[in-house]
Amino acid sequence: MESYVGIDENSKNFLERKKINIDSRTKLIILLLTNISIIFSTSIKYEIMLVSIIFIFGMVCGMYKFSTKMLISYLIIISVQILSNMYFPSAIKMMCITFIIFIRKLLPCGIVGGIIIGTTHADEFMMAMNKFRMPKSIVISLTIMLRYFPMIREDWNSIKNAMKMRGISPSIIGIIIHPVRTMECIYVPLIMSAAKVSDELSAAAVTRGIENPEPHTCIRNIKFHMIDYVWTFVFMVTFILSFTINWR
Repeated sequence: MESYVGIDENSKNFLERKKINIDSRTKLIILLLTNISIIFSTSIKYEIMLVSIIFIFGMVCGMYKFSTKMLISYLIIISVQILSNMYFPSAIKMMCITFIIFIRKLLPCGIVGGIIIGTTHADEFMMAMNKFRMPKSIVISLTIMLRYFPMIREDWNSIKNAMKMRGISPSIIGIIIHPVRTMECIYVPLIMSAAKVSDELSAAAVTRGIENPEPHTCIRNIKFHMIDYVWTFVFMVTFILSFTINWR
């Protein structure tokens, strides 16, 4: 049995979840290639192939539940687009397909972003950005943002529980039945919590010496392995395919 003596519970969960150590720089390169590939892609078949590869990448990183949910969501979106094109009237079909295409283009990048947030520790990400020779202002902003998303998830769970206690459903049906009240109960606490959490994270980062001009160290081994080269090659191939193959 592995021992995690001397580290907190969050770090322990992080180390237990991370099945294969993929460098943070590899994840950032994959995110960049995915964004560019989606922008220039004109084929649904290519996007399905790309999402399938991202799904496998997420499974390799240990994000089993998240990757499966995102793949199912993407397939549902594709199915809705096909059904809308077949059965909806022209005006409704145009509005529906336009919205679906917008979501469809964002989802692959969102999946990769979720994998990065779920498998990358803040100090590991910061060290990787420093090795990219990124400006300190960008490194600090992105590091704080990386720490911010898990806090938002915790706040969202608390808000949902509070809404259920008051008989308000934080769902699509609740928004349809009580749109103003539901949106008020969601957005107002989130905005207030976001302002408070951002200040706390900024203060915590400064306290830990994030602005120290001296080189930072990291307890994790930040270097490329064979798995990093393999995944970089795979996404580089998909990136090239987005320009060379025009699947219908």
